[in-house]
Amino acid sequence: MKDSITLKTMSEIKIISNPIRMKVLRNYYTIGKPATVKQMAVFMGEVPANIHYHVKKLVEIKVLELHHTENVNGITAKFYLPVAKSIKIEDENNTITDGYINEKEIIVSNIFDEGKKEFLSALRELNSDDEKGTLFATKVALTEDEYAEVVGYIHNLVESNRTAEHDDKKQYLLFTGMIESSK
Repeated sequence: MKDSITLKTMSEIKIISNPIRMKVLRNYYTIGKPATVKQMAVFMGEVPANIHYHVKKLVEIKVLELHHTENVNGITAKFYLPVAKSIKIEDENNTITDGYINEKEIIVSNIFDEGKKEFLSALRELNSDDEKGTLFATKVALTEDEYAEVVGYIHNLVESNRTAEHDDKKQYLLFTGMIESSK
């Protein structure tokens, strides 16, 4: 798996900005191993035909790829896997257009909305002081090196603990963002 890929064209960015596709892709990361469309649909509690459509779109922009096929009861099962650990988005002409900004804002909004839903759902399920949950919303002053250290730490933490198959660990939603802000 590559470290990252970059989507540059407006059509690629529009395809990835769909909230269902973002959720499908995120769940492939969560599963952490090749999965069929049917397996993904079951994991998400969705209809396989709907997930198939979105997987095809993600394959089209090369963020998901066919990992392998298996013959299961006479049917060829296709197993997909993300192409890279992270996806970057850039304007193909290095000019910031309104369309590019709008699509990037849609992607950020989708990420925040999905994270917020999951966070609030988990918050509602908390029923004792033993369960853990933390929320930070603050500004911090960091040097460029400190910023890089924090981002690197989070990236490494996520990469080494991303999959759903950790019998001895509890799952936590890590919902975070950092961006340079005016004073």
